[in-house]
Amino acid sequence: MDSCRSRADFAALRRGRRFDSELLWMAFAADRGLQRPRVAFALSRHLGTAVVRNRIRRRLRAIFREFADDLAPGRYLVGARAAAPPVTYRRTRAELLELLSAAGALNSPKSPQA
Repeated sequence: MDSCRSRADFAALRRGRRFDSELLWMAFAADRGLQRPRVAFALSRHLGTAVVRNRIRRRLRAIFREFADDLAPGRYLVGARAAAPPVTYRRTRAELLELLSAAGALNSPKSPQA
């Protein structure tokens, strides 16, 4: 898994599709030319202090790492809504899995309880 860093990455994400859930949103732009998925996070200050935002970012990164082998090649931009900070890892994982499935970004989806 790599990071989205270039202008081209974010331009592709603007052309991609957006998916929403109660806690999270995700933009996905499929790109079969990439070796590995590229991921970025957009976490607003409205979520809380830097400590809170970093905790959410670490949680999302851990979930992406868990599914790295099953992710379709492309670019992913994930953000959290204001209700996200107090939520458990399990619920965050389930919502992110739901978004990935809706985007068709999982090659072999795992169950939310796994």
